Amino acid sequence: MTTPLAELLASVPALNDPAEPFTYVVKGDTIVGEWDIVSAKSLYPTAFETIDKKFKVIIEFDEKKGTWKPKEKSSESGAKVSGGGISFGGSSNSFSGKSSNKEFGFTLGGAHKTKDGISAVLAYSFDSDKIKKPLFDFLETKGWKRKKGLFG
Repeated sequence: MTTPLAELLASVPALNDPAEPFTYVVKGDTIVGEWDIVSAKSLYPTAFETIDKKFKVIIEFDEKKGTWKPKEKSSESGAKVSGGGISFGGSSNSFSGKSSNKEFGFTLGGAHKTKDGISAVLAYSFDSDKIKKPLFDFLETKGWKRKKGLFG
């Protein structure tokens, strides 16, 4: 039996685990899983650099059919100032369907400032399944079925 949407949305905060780097929130009639993968400012002897990466999975519901579909959004931005000049960059991606993304980064040297403090090492990792699996499993246990699309 499918859990009514209002009841399902009210139980979303229970998915949040303080040990995990991501959160789930309800926005209107959707569930949004958000992960701030890395946000850092790095200072080197001859350069300054910023990096910001985020990932979201947004769940939309069809109450009449008892189905849900995910939409993924990722964004990345950065800037660099060095003796050679200034550069800015950024990208944004959006995807609906099945995917799995893994990424890691490691930088040694300089001074890197993040929300956790300042360090000579900047390291981060990301696995989209880590944020999606608990959410997708939660929806299935509540009786909701993933909407079948063109590719499954």
